Amino acid sequence: MFKSKAVSGIIAMLCMAVIVACQGMGPLKAEYKFARSQYGEAIPLFEAYLKGNPGDYSARGRLGIAYLKAGKNEKAAETLERVIRDNPGDADATLYLGVSYVNMKAFGKALTVWEQYSDPNRPLVEAEIRRQVTLLKIAESQRIAKASLARETQVGTAPVDQDTIAVCYFQDLSPDKTLRAFQKGLAAMVISDLAKIKSVKVVERLQLQALLGEMKLGQTGIVDLATAPRVGRLLGASTLVVGDLKLGSVQVSASLASTVAQQVQGTTTVTVEMENFFDISPAIVSDVAHMLGIELSASQMAAIGTVHTKNFKAFSYFGQALDALDGGNWAAAQAFFDKAVREDPKFGLAKAGGESCPGGGSPDVGAVSAAQVASAVQDSVESAMTEQEASAAEANTETGGGGGDGGGGGSH
Repeated sequence: MFKSKAVSGIIAMLCMAVIVACQGMGPLKAEYKFARSQYGEAIPLFEAYLKGNPGDYSARGRLGIAYLKAGKNEKAAETLERVIRDNPGDADATLYLGVSYVNMKAFGKALTVWEQYSDPNRPLVEAEIRRQVTLLKIAESQRIAKASLARETQVGTAPVDQDTIAVCYFQDLSPDKTLRAFQKGLAAMVISDLAKIKSVKVVERLQLQALLGEMKLGQTGIVDLATAPRVGRLLGASTLVVGDLKLGSVQVSASLASTVAQQVQGTTTVTVEMENFFDISPAIVSDVAHMLGIELSASQMAAIGTVHTKNFKAFSYFGQALDALDGGNWAAAQAFFDKAVREDPKFGLAKAGGESCPGGGSPDVGAVSAAQVASAVQDSVESAMTEQEASAAEANTETGGGGGDGGGGGSH
């Protein structure tokens, strides 16, 4: 076994040397230094080579990573941005550009980049990026919420976007709180269905949750018509959907509140039998669109009418998962998401929630800070890369192959 691994390693090094040699002798020494993590020495060699070969985006990608490893985040970001412009979809450049932005505390930019990340050859890294994106969204949402509240007491909130709508959690008015699972689960479904209407922008649930947390409205974050206009202004949304839940089968009353006019634009009530809970979201969204004066096309109606799940147990687990996620209980959230998917393997929202749930080692949601997130993200991504490379090396050994892991740009 040891001999097989050694031979495979030698073959891999020879292949790399041949590839580099084919590119010209210029980057050979830079590649050698880079492969041995001697990034400070590799940087000037790559820089000198690229002066004569500015179109070699592969070498430029490794220069960007070398900058990052050497702690030069701004230079890394500038270099990797150029790689992506020259070679859109470069997996390595996308991965490490996101890390650069995180280190610079530019979470919004990191989210934009990482939401485009795709590399089927590195499923472990893809999975880790999805988890870190959730953590970044929480941190960025908390930053935005704090900034909005601070701005409110100083010079007023920013102008609201006339095309933006926010969906608040539905208040459980049942005597024994039988409908607690509906509160966040239903809101998540309505948000997902509203997002299918291209003429409106919908505030993400995590952004709403962060604001409700900063406003000390409690973990359930109920917003009524009295507080809706203020919440809307702070979210930059012109319109809010607020409502309540009652027993009598299941009765949902939803009102459309105008942030600017500070009045109710319309109200709709949907009543269904408990086993038909899945009909609630399409009905609310259709009525909201009508109140907004939006004429839905046949394709939009079909998309909105697509059922998320008909399994009530799966829906209940999903609501509990969102509650646990908002409380920073990552392990419980993951367990509930998994239960929901086991009940209904086709429940897309639950599956996506489980795949993007932060890991057990992530910072607590109540103590997320820029420094904590930056450190956690970089450590997690590096760990995923190491695990992926080890997995690829083991697979190569078992198959007798001597090549690399087949990742995106091959510049890690």
